Amino acid sequence: MKKPQALRNFIAGAIPELQTDPQRLKMFVESGNIVARSGESLSFEYRFTVRLIMLDFAGSLDLFAIPILAWLNTYQPDLLQNKDRAAKSLRFDVEVLANDKVDLVIEVDLTEAVIVKEDKDDQDRQRLTAVHKGEVYSPRPYADGNYSLYLGDQIGAEWHITPGLDFAQGQA
Repeated sequence: MKKPQALRNFIAGAIPELQTDPQRLKMFVESGNIVARSGESLSFEYRFTVRLIMLDFAGSLDLFAIPILAWLNTYQPDLLQNKDRAAKSLRFDVEVLANDKVDLVIEVDLTEAVIVKEDKDDQDRQRLTAVHKGEVYSPRPYADGNYSLYLGDQIGAEWHITPGLDFAQGQA
């Protein structure tokens, strides 16, 4: 799976306090399913929940929500295009630690398609190759640009042209 680490890297790169202390952002992949059907290939889809936990956070939830929405709009647009899915697939919890600090938990439901191709190698042996399918960018790839997120008149988060997910590699 490539999306969980790509999401974590994007958020860690966008939020300044994570650039100085990235260990405060924990990530878990939970409730995973492999969805496959009998057919002409072994292609399948991973379906899972990414749980991001930001420890001792003193900022606005907007600092996480907007970069995550930008990333989803680019790498998981179907989640935002379906009204029912959009209403359920991005969740958060807050544990208040003190007047100015919280532990923030954000859960995001993601999918990742894997196309399994069958052919023969140069010695005429059967070969299976797994290729992680990229998403169609629609309507706008917010995670592949130069953006500054302002909270009032101050920059709260920034991200700059990212190389995107490397789905061309045949590795999970």
